[in-house]
Amino acid sequence: MPGQARLRDETLREELLAMGSRPGDPRHADRLWGILDDYEAWPGLRLVGEDGERAAWLIVQLGDADLQRRVLPHLEVAVDQGDANPSHYACLLDRVRMSEGRPQVYGSQFVVHTDATLAPWPIDDPGGVDQRRFRVGLPPLAAQARDMEHHYRVRGVVWGRAWIA
Repeated sequence: MPGQARLRDETLREELLAMGSRPGDPRHADRLWGILDDYEAWPGLRLVGEDGERAAWLIVQLGDADLQRRVLPHLEVAVDQGDANPSHYACLLDRVRMSEGRPQVYGSQFVVHTDATLAPWPIDDPGGVDQRRFRVGLPPLAAQARDMEHHYRVRGVVWGRAWIA
């Protein structure tokens, strides 16, 4: 890898990349539980590189709520140490809060209503959401809403999953 520091675990990186090609596979979520047990930390940038860290995040995003809650504090520590993408933490925090029925912080999670409209899950302090999004590297909420609408209406997918009407 020219221009990058040597990763601590290239084998784990390759495994995560392979798992990330099918992030919704429940076996991959189970394996991520094992990785968290083995390392007692989030598989971050220094351990598995940017692409490996992103693959792990995709697996968590599509994993069950228990895995998401378990990962959240590990990912927060990794972000605080500059070892993970802050937007990954923001999206996961929103997803966990949504699964708990609470308003999200960053407005990253959208839902399809019964009338087939797409809208963000309720947001805590919506007036400050774009400032919070900016701090973690997310685009303004209006830009994400346009992108989500495009994926939903034109391509029929949101986050890689086909929506069935």
